[in-house]
Amino acid sequence: MVCGIDELFSFCGVQFAVVRVSDAEADDILRDGLFEVVRDEVRLVSPVQRWLLLDRVEQVPLQRVHPSRRTAASRKLRTDVYLVPLSEAPGHTAPDLRGSWQASVSRGDQNLARTTLSFTAFNAERLATTPIGKLMAGVFQNAERPDIAMVLKATTRIEHAEGLGPSHVDRVIAGGSALLVDGWIANLPGRQMHLVTSDFGSWVPQSAWALRARQDVHDHLASIQALTTRSNEHGFVAIVPNADEAVDKSYYLVALEPDAQTAAWFGPIHATTTKDDAEAILLVRSAFGDIQSLPRHLASQIYHPLLAKPENEAIARPFRFGPSLPSGVPLVSIIVPFYGDGFFINCIHHLQRVLGEGFELVLVVDDARIFSEIYNNLNNRSTAITVPTVLLQNAENYGYGRANNLGFLAASGDVVLLMNSDIMVLDAAPLRGAAEAIRGRKAQRLPELVVGFSLLYEDNTIQHIGMEFPRSSQVGNMRLADHPMKGLPYALYSGGPVIKVRAVTAALMCLSADLYRDLGGFDSVYVRGDFEDADLCLRAEQLGADMEVHVSEGLYHLERQSIPSMGDHDLRGMVTYLNCVTFNRRWEDHLSEPAPMATGKRVHQIVSRKRA
Repeated sequence: MVCGIDELFSFCGVQFAVVRVSDAEADDILRDGLFEVVRDEVRLVSPVQRWLLLDRVEQVPLQRVHPSRRTAASRKLRTDVYLVPLSEAPGHTAPDLRGSWQASVSRGDQNLARTTLSFTAFNAERLATTPIGKLMAGVFQNAERPDIAMVLKATTRIEHAEGLGPSHVDRVIAGGSALLVDGWIANLPGRQMHLVTSDFGSWVPQSAWALRARQDVHDHLASIQALTTRSNEHGFVAIVPNADEAVDKSYYLVALEPDAQTAAWFGPIHATTTKDDAEAILLVRSAFGDIQSLPRHLASQIYHPLLAKPENEAIARPFRFGPSLPSGVPLVSIIVPFYGDGFFINCIHHLQRVLGEGFELVLVVDDARIFSEIYNNLNNRSTAITVPTVLLQNAENYGYGRANNLGFLAASGDVVLLMNSDIMVLDAAPLRGAAEAIRGRKAQRLPELVVGFSLLYEDNTIQHIGMEFPRSSQVGNMRLADHPMKGLPYALYSGGPVIKVRAVTAALMCLSADLYRDLGGFDSVYVRGDFEDADLCLRAEQLGADMEVHVSEGLYHLERQSIPSMGDHDLRGMVTYLNCVTFNRRWEDHLSEPAPMATGKRVHQIVSRKRA
């Protein structure tokens, strides 16, 4: 048998391979076969039962035969070409497809083919000239994307953009991780349109567009006798998610004929984008409505791409200060993200004075505007730095959760302490006590422990002493991550030194490195820093961990003073509401039940991967 792997490609979020098998007994040999592509910790797999026959070629091999000899008829050789839809192994997030992958076909312990390939770009012409689209249609139908499946089932016709008829794209704006296409198409309400990026990374059906009244267009079409609808909603705004920040983008406008037998692909249409987050938000609000006016599923679908950061691979450049890491000594790694204000490096200088041995600092600068300030500050004080310190310069702004996850990859300790840059530690004894409690649990093989701390404002009122999840009419009766006793004088607290709670804030949170790794860190589905810590605690609870708040004086939180440039109050409110929707969609049923017993089952695992 001859087996070959011809190609890897991605189409609208689903990965595929093209595999070639040549052998008369291929059906028997590959009955239990498996295709897989692997890179680092990511594995995409497809058993042979899911393979789809794309092409079959039979041929009789040429033979040299002596004229005087009689030979038996030659058996035909058969080459089967399969389209292989790939599914990612459970417990992983969507993979970054850039770079090289190890692809292989195997049956049991027998390796039938192996090669190194990169994912290549798909092109629309293949839909018009091969049966590949009709095979992919079934995959997307099973994936509950009938809009894509319907177009792929139709006969494809590629046309120039002018063939679409009267239409115009007024502007293309990049905001967050999305592109917004604002324009008009004649008689839009009577058509079945789709917008598909030319790299086939995103597919946006007309049902997800906002149609807008354009009386000027309506009057123009009437004057040239081109109207076929009474509606004046010829205008549209389409949100293209998961878009990179390339200046020049191209896409197709796809029109499905009324009989659904033919799909005309107009394009590719090239557009120059303008990066403007504020303008993008204004356009979406005017076209789709305010975030809280929408049904929750639409609020997430529409606003999440607008407010989220592009999911690029997290990269950071490390710089080291202070003494080398001690060997053979248990270590607590304190991870501190910086964004918005480099002034809070002064909290770190004070922290160094009170920590003592057994700690390292991992400072993650997630804001290019303040990196020079922090680097120069550390460099000028380098001879006075007594705690091993790693400074990470992020390649771009990744957001709170991903910045912590990146810092964890650079950490060396068996215990991790997550700390906001605006935390002031006057006494490090609570930090040492938390680390000892976590290590003691592990030594006795008891359930893992997540420790939070009582945090005070500058006036000695309470900022945090645990979190609860009450419903609130301010967010449509969804559950909020609430801080009981917040704002009350610390002197009113009459409880003990340890409180059992459901969740704690990550402004100052301690847990074992093993638990953080098992959880995969913070889930980047939450944007810009809200609800990640509550989500992490509930996932830890499902792994069997306990949550405690250690109550003591000497720990202060200068809340939100470190992020003055996050944006105006309106943007902050949109971010909080969006994350609240995400959190409630995931945890509403769980929080409505009594606190569960430990199950030992992982949920919502998030994978952090180092850059090669």
